[in-house]
Amino acid sequence: MKVVQTVWKVGRDGIEAGTNLVPDSVPRSIARVSVTVVALALSLFVLKSLLSTVFFVLAMMGLVYFTFIALNKDEGPKGGGGTTSTPKEEHGEV
Repeated sequence: MKVVQTVWKVGRDGIEAGTNLVPDSVPRSIARVSVTVVALALSLFVLKSLLSTVFFVLAMMGLVYFTFIALNKDEGPKGGGGTTSTPKEEHGEV
């Protein structure tokens, strides 16, 4: 809850600072609403761009993984295990 209060205070202070940049000939209420609309539009644009980038990267990773699996499905696991003994053979008869 404290995070929400902090975000609210920072947002309100930012809108107030933006309102102070608007000329005094514009009424304060109209300036405040205009600055709020512009700030929301910019925030949504940045959020949309960020989410779009994240989903694109995830889709590309999935495509590369799918291609890798599809091209290498015939090859078995590669490893120099050396022996094929069972745990019973390793520890002797019980």
